[in-house]
Amino acid sequence: MQAKRVGLIAIGVVGVMLMCLISAVAGGALSHRFGTSSYTISYADFISVMLTAVSVLLTLLTIFLAVLGILGWNAIANGVRQRTEDFLEDGFQKGNHLYTMVETRVTEITYAGMSAVGSEADDTIDEEGAA
Repeated sequence: MQAKRVGLIAIGVVGVMLMCLISAVAGGALSHRFGTSSYTISYADFISVMLTAVSVLLTLLTIFLAVLGILGWNAIANGVRQRTEDFLEDGFQKGNHLYTMVETRVTEITYAGMSAVGSEADDTIDEEGAA
């Protein structure tokens, strides 16, 4: 399931890159035919174009990192869940540590309640019998 998801993401990334390449070639071809032939640009316009390009690249990088973060978090969560299930499954088998711990605690609680009732009854009988 994880490999299928990664494969789909890879296909999407390749598709976006291909569309960018096609749009760059088409834009270059159209600008020579239909645009002005002057290549002079003011410094302010150049800085504006460069800052816009950097902003777009940072936005794409952020989206890419967010997707990787979500996929990574899901992989970590699934790994932790699986290891926890394995640990509990193995631990509660008869003779293992968790099974023995629970069994001992249940026995202590069971007999602690009985001994408290028994000791109070014995004290009452001893007092009545002595009087």
